[in-house]
Amino acid sequence: MLPDLRARANAGEPDAACRLAAEMEYCDRIATQLSSISEAMKSTNVRLPQGTRMTPELQATVRQTQQAMAAGAERMLQESAHCEGVPAVSANQRLQYWRTAAIGGNVVAMRHYAVGNAFRMNETLENLDNLRVYQREAETFAKRAVAEGDLSTVLALAAAHNPAQPGQRHLLAQAVTPDRSQALALYLYAQSLMRDDERFATPRTFIDQTVRNLEQDLDPPALARARAQAADHMRVQPTLAASVQGAVFGYTRDVERQECASP
Repeated sequence: MLPDLRARANAGEPDAACRLAAEMEYCDRIATQLSSISEAMKSTNVRLPQGTRMTPELQATVRQTQQAMAAGAERMLQESAHCEGVPAVSANQRLQYWRTAAIGGNVVAMRHYAVGNAFRMNETLENLDNLRVYQREAETFAKRAVAEGDLSTVLALAAAHNPAQPGQRHLLAQAVTPDRSQALALYLYAQSLMRDDERFATPRTFIDQTVRNLEQDLDPPALARARAQAADHMRVQPTLAASVQGAVFGYTRDVERQECASP
C-alpha cells in the first residue's frame, strides 16, 4: 500500500498526498507517545532509599499507576503495528505532502494546513522557511476551505479575525489581520450552516454569544457589511461540506487518516 500511496502523492494526487501525510503524522505521534510512556514507566520503578517503607495506600497507588501505564503501552503497541514499514520522514517532507494536497483541492488538507495543524511545536526551527510561506498563503487556503462549507475552517478563520478571541493567538491568527466585521460575517455564516443540527449544540452556544458581542462592538455600516458578507458566503456554499463530522469552538482537531481518502 505505502509504495503506491507515495508514488501517487509524489505525482501530485491530492487525496493520496493527504492520506500519506496523515499516515506519517499518525505514526510519528504513536512513536512519541510510546517513548513518553516508556519513560514514565521507568519513573514508577525507581527504588526507594534503603529502610524506606511505603504505606499500603501508596503501594496500591503505585500498582494502579503501573497497571494503567502497562495497559496504555499495550494499546499503543497494538496501534503501532499499523506503522510497520512507514519510514520516519522530516518535518519538511510531511508538511510538503499536506501542502500538495491542499493546493490540489483536498478540503481536509486545506483545513489542516490553513489552521496551522500541519506544523508541530517541536519542529518549529526546522520549519522556519515553511512558516514564512505559510504566513503568505494561509488565509487563501482558509478562504478556499470556507468556500467549500468546511465548518471547522469557518470557525477557525472567524476566531483568527476576532481581536477579542480569548486564549493564545494560533498560527492562523498571526497570518491574518484582525477584523471584527470579517469575524462576525464568518460566525453568522457558521450559524447558518449549523442550522438546528444537534451535533453542534455545544459550540453553537459559544458562537451565539460571540455574535452578540461582535454586534455590540460594530457600528451600523460595519454591521451591515458583515451581514452582507455572510449572505455572500451562503450563496456560494449553502450547505456543509460532506467531510464535516462536528466542530469545536476555539479549537480545530487534527485530521484523521480516514478523512483524507481510502489508501
